[in-house]
Amino acid sequence: MNDMESVGSVDVVVPCYNYGRFLRRCVNSILAQEGVHVRVLIIDDASSDESADIARALTISDPRVTFHRHTSNLGHIATYNEGLLEWASAKYSLLISADDVLASGALSRAAFLMDSEAEVGMVYGMAVVITDDAELGAIPLPVDHGFQIIGGLRFLRRMCEFGNSVPTPTAVVRTSVQHLVGGYSSDLPHSGDLEMWMRFAVHGAVGIIRDAQAYYRWHGANMGVQYYTSQIRDRAQVVEACKRVFSTSGNKFPESGAWMDAMCKRFAEEAFWTASKAFDRNDLLTCKTHLSFARELYPPLFHSYKWRRFQIKQLLAPNTWNTLRSLIGRRRGNNETPLVPEMTGLQAGTILGWWPEAD
Repeated sequence: MNDMESVGSVDVVVPCYNYGRFLRRCVNSILAQEGVHVRVLIIDDASSDESADIARALTISDPRVTFHRHTSNLGHIATYNEGLLEWASAKYSLLISADDVLASGALSRAAFLMDSEAEVGMVYGMAVVITDDAELGAIPLPVDHGFQIIGGLRFLRRMCEFGNSVPTPTAVVRTSVQHLVGGYSSDLPHSGDLEMWMRFAVHGAVGIIRDAQAYYRWHGANMGVQYYTSQIRDRAQVVEACKRVFSTSGNKFPESGAWMDAMCKRFAEEAFWTASKAFDRNDLLTCKTHLSFARELYPPLFHSYKWRRFQIKQLLAPNTWNTLRSLIGRRRGNNETPLVPEMTGLQAGTILGWWPEAD
């Protein structure tokens, strides 16, 4: 595939907010892509660091780079939509954060697949987690030129069952389909990616490349960290995103009602166990908030054995319950394992992305 002739054109939008220290490496990884014609638009959302100076220097060094700077901060959703809907005009488009990096050959692989398969509206691949630039050369990329195409129904079911499985810096889309489905929703800032990929799946098939297509940078400033700490907001927006997609897809996916019920049950159980752990540490506000959310999502949960057990805990009060729990734990000779794992961060070299196995 590396030796083939140019297979298409790709417009790449690089939103940047105070990521000047990463910007040059990101843009250079795009400009170095072979087998495709690329253009790059850097949109600086009123950064206070050196982002604007670096972006201007990049436009001078390569005519394929364009730069626009906001005079005030508009936020990531408006920035994404500006690039994808107002600027992008090539056959294919990619949105990649200024702190992420494309893998060699990523764009040619994605463009070749979509050139070959007209029903595919978006293509994604695997992403390798990095925490600093030194890891770019130190972590060997998995190489597997396999790909597969799945229908929208299977993709949508996966999103409902497991959440967003698409690494954003790997998602190359048909620009015409992007303009058809519209931009990111401003009222879903924390589930916008999931909703967007679902909208693409409503309109066509999804291509999946097994190669590592990008490096995804994990660090304390990732929106994902803030996103997870507000668990209720996160889950509520995911549910709303799925409802919105299915409500506008007509009767194309009659199974969606069952998918939504299963999702609400899963989220309610997660919220319930978060509430239970909060009660154990006497954090009664968190406990109450998560119980309320669980009840809203899935009322049958409150007719179950786990709810009756929790009511006993409430009657005993947190201090008495913890004393009793400690005595029981010592007698059994083990410690209680948390039922909801905490996000402690991603390790460098972790591979992100869903590769579907055979049904």
